[in-house]
Amino acid sequence: MVTGKDSWKLIGLLWVCYLSVQFALLLAIRLLRGNLTIDHLILLNSVVLVFALLLPTLLFVMRRGYHWHEAFRWRWASWKVIAATVLGTFALGLAVSQVTLWLIQSLESSVILERSEFTNLLSATTRTNSPILLLIAIMFSAFPEELTFRGVIQQGFERRYPPPVAIALTSFIFALFHLDPIQAFSVVAIAAFWGWVVWRSQSVLPSLIAHALQNGLTIVSVLAVSARSEGLQEPARVFAVSPNWIAAAIGLIFWFGMVLTLMQCLPRRGEGNGTTASGVLSHQDGTADGGYGVGSSGTNERC
Repeated sequence: MVTGKDSWKLIGLLWVCYLSVQFALLLAIRLLRGNLTIDHLILLNSVVLVFALLLPTLLFVMRRGYHWHEAFRWRWASWKVIAATVLGTFALGLAVSQVTLWLIQSLESSVILERSEFTNLLSATTRTNSPILLLIAIMFSAFPEELTFRGVIQQGFERRYPPPVAIALTSFIFALFHLDPIQAFSVVAIAAFWGWVVWRSQSVLPSLIAHALQNGLTIVSVLAVSARSEGLQEPARVFAVSPNWIAAAIGLIFWFGMVLTLMQCLPRRGEGNGTTASGVLSHQDGTADGGYGVGSSGTNERC
């Protein structure tokens, strides 16, 4: 079983690996300046995530003697749970995107916006030579991120801290790994939703699929907005649309409906592993890491 100490050790290891690979990537970009397209950069970023996140995590798990599918919470989830997670992600993403758009427009001409790799990357996607390749590369990034953060790291935190703390902590660290304040702001709420789904289902599959599709939807939306804003200069053509607060409100209402659906489909933690739901939220003696008891067996989905 992955423990809280394992999670903290893994986070330290990942920071070293991630920052080292990012530094090497920046050097490569400077050396190859003018020869790299946005498609090359996105592909390189996908490679970075594999070698800086997934590979060290896999080696760490193997060295600790954990079975990979238990450590990564690679378990099946019902299609209804997956569908509700995906739709909930789209709805929450719609609401969050309007707030993020408002934030970006409020920071117009500021140093934070000028130095934001997130906004620069979104703007650069309009210059892609291969939209399909770009879409696949962006969607693939969900694979190492979900397996690492919601699969392994949050699992360890769940055994050391109360579930809300474990989910919030994992979401915050996940946001920090994006190394961009605007992007961190845009992902933290959705990351918390994914964390809650993974905790309730004890499966990383719903969040992995939702994450990949949300990434793809973001790129498709940016390309669509850019196509309707011909004549404007970058990045204005990408962020020319005003925030739609009615859409944000509808998104939040629909997301809440998906949360209620998931609560009906998924048991309260503990029902599927021979413990009581209240026992999951109370301090347990004898658990790995001396923390909060979280079983790893099936969840007895009701849907």
